[in-house]
Amino acid sequence: MNKRIIMVLTCSMLVVTLCAQTSLNALYNEFAGELNASTVNLNGLAMMMGKPFLEKHSDSKISDIRVLSLDECTKEVKDRFNEQALRFMDKRYELFVSSNEPDEKVRIFLKFQDNMIREMVIITMGDTPELVLLKGKIKPSDIENLGNGGK
Repeated sequence: MNKRIIMVLTCSMLVVTLCAQTSLNALYNEFAGELNASTVNLNGLAMMMGKPFLEKHSDSKISDIRVLSLDECTKEVKDRFNEQALRFMDKRYELFVSSNEPDEKVRIFLKFQDNMIREMVIITMGDTPELVLLKGKIKPSDIENLGNGGK
């Protein structure tokens, strides 16, 4: 009898924990359909067409860009996004940078594969919440160069 109670409690806590975590796609999809939400999706074809206009600083290749901006949304939508973005937890991504200013919070997450950054997620929370997802093959050294002023 005690084992069953412990099993039920353990399963209940697991379900609550999983529900409290927010995945990237769930966060994007939930708020992309909100009134006045702005979304931009640049896939491989759009990126290929823009290739001649991009500077060639490295061998990094961005293949997909998704942007979600809630700048024009109601305060209720922004607050809901901010709350869920704070709970963003996806085991596939590593937290790279976290900044907590009084009026804005920023989180940058990276997903690595074969010593390359395959995805970069930038989430800003505050009065102008946004989510930016970059996919491709980005060299970690290119990120370091950005921190050094692009040298």
